[in-house]
Amino acid sequence: MPRFFKIYMWPIWLFGVFGQGKSFKANPIIGARLLNILGLHIIRLLVARGAAHLRWFFLRYKMPRALRREYAENGFCIIPDFLSRDDVMAIRRELSSFDGETRQMVQGNTATQRILITENALVARPTLASVTKGRRLLRLLQYAGAKVTMPLLYIQRIRNGYQEGKADPQKTMHSDTFHPTMKAWLFLEDVKPEQGPFTYVRTSNRLTFRRLKWEYRRSCNASHLRDGYSEKGSFRADAADLTEMNLPAPEGITATAGTLVIANTNGFHGRGQAKHGANRLEIWAFSRHNPFNPWPGFGFRFMGAVQHFFLQAYWRHMDKQAKKRGVRSSWHLIDAKDMLGDIQPGSEK
Repeated sequence: MPRFFKIYMWPIWLFGVFGQGKSFKANPIIGARLLNILGLHIIRLLVARGAAHLRWFFLRYKMPRALRREYAENGFCIIPDFLSRDDVMAIRRELSSFDGETRQMVQGNTATQRILITENALVARPTLASVTKGRRLLRLLQYAGAKVTMPLLYIQRIRNGYQEGKADPQKTMHSDTFHPTMKAWLFLEDVKPEQGPFTYVRTSNRLTFRRLKWEYRRSCNASHLRDGYSEKGSFRADAADLTEMNLPAPEGITATAGTLVIANTNGFHGRGQAKHGANRLEIWAFSRHNPFNPWPGFGFRFMGAVQHFFLQAYWRHMDKQAKKRGVRSSWHLIDAKDMLGDIQPGSEK
């Protein structure tokens, strides 16, 4: 049956238009060529950007002015020595004994390994708890995410060349979605060029006329794109696209252990090219919410536990579905030693 005749799905598709929905492929309203020729995607983009600026205005007290300016102008801000070397080594020591739930996703030849930082994960890990629950970090992340809510926090390791396969799709410059979103990396070891550092196209967060033209042209054909991601609302941009938007070349952000990098991932970003077998360890943060709600929220801490409950329930559901099909779920369970077994407690790398 053609999707058009699935009447029971239309309320869901329509609701998606007024929320985080971004897939031109999965949602026939968002992906409708005629509606996008008439400007649906651009209208959503502009309204979401306006709401984000209103929330940033309300939350401006959470980030120092110099960092706010850097974040707005470049699309990211860098805070060297956010953690001292002693704190970095203490967190690494605390993680070396972790044996709880650890998950992995493999994309192309790269593995992303994560541990969700829950209350249980923080037991007997006082330095990690102090950092991840500390007001200093959370205020910065809340401003950058334009929302007074608890961001999701993970311990993350990126393993390049984990297996033979296609190229890692996250190494192609891309925008996560149509509205401003926040991701952050608090590095637990030095990150050098050969480790595939976080890479960003400076100033690509700005909504220029050239960016709008490019977005409009892409949106009119997005449901028919076949790179695996653009049609799902995460537009890929190659060198010619960046030139068309008058943007500079991507810039790899190398850093010493303890550096915090916060980015607006509506700008073009990705993982840098890396030496085969290279990896990096970090605390990773993520925040994405209804882009059209102008209210910044209330910041109730218990909402973090609620997020964790539903996320873990979703993972367990996906595990069961994958087991029925005889395959692994996209975020499958692994032994914590596969992620943390090579930590040297007495050093940062």
